[in-house]
Amino acid sequence: MVKVGKTRVKGQEIGKIMNKSTNYLAVYRRKLVDDQVIKPDGYGYVIFLFPHFDKFIEQEMILNEL
Repeated sequence: MVKVGKTRVKGQEIGKIMNKSTNYLAVYRRKLVDDQVIKPDGYGYVIFLFPHFDKFIEQEMILNEL
């Protein structure tokens, strides 16, 4: 979701970036919804539940690249 660069992201966009099918993503989407990390926000869209969580993930990605 962070790599897409939007706060509200469609699952298809995530799948294209990850090069994965929507069926593959559905399993992890369900787990993240159950764990209250993301929530559905309209047909096919999801958003993070935590404020500024996208910034945290972005910083972690940068640190892991070093």
